Amino acid sequence: MKMKYLIFATVFALLSVGCSDKKEENQEQQKTTINVNLKKAENPKIPLDSSQILRYKDIDQSDSIMIGIRAFDVAKKEFVKRWNYAKDTELFMDVVGKICREARICASRLDSVAYKNDVTFILDSLIRNNILDSVIDARKKEKREWENSCHAQAVPTKECHEKLNKEMKEKVMKELKRRERK
Repeated sequence: MKMKYLIFATVFALLSVGCSDKKEENQEQQKTTINVNLKKAENPKIPLDSSQILRYKDIDQSDSIMIGIRAFDVAKKEFVKRWNYAKDTELFMDVVGKICREARICASRLDSVAYKNDVTFILDSLIRNNILDSVIDARKKEKREWENSCHAQAVPTKECHEKLNKEMKEKVMKELKRRERK
């Protein structure tokens, strides 16, 4: 009977030692993978002029918006340097964004190289056609009008409320008529 207890105690001790070694190895592996992930996520700036096409899975998800902004900033700096443009560059992103939405399909902002090339092409073509300043002035005027309109008020006055309702009714009626024609 004592022999059985001795064997049981020995086997239990060996199993306990083996399990604790595995736990330490797993903890060490987890620490190294966490450290590697932190190193990747700390600010992995990939050069925008690299030929590598960035995909959503290739980047840190919290940096996905910054890729497009960095590409835009590089394109803007190159444009200002190339054309010695000394006027207002604050609304460049608004103008380029509007052109990409309405007139020309631009590359995804996650594809930094193609997006930078598209921004450069748009800004260069606007300056070559001598319309960049007028487009920026028009965008400034739009912003001022919007800020002074009823849409920008946090609590619209009675007149603004009526005006907004009237505009909404007109849009709805126009849409209904368009659908009836189809």
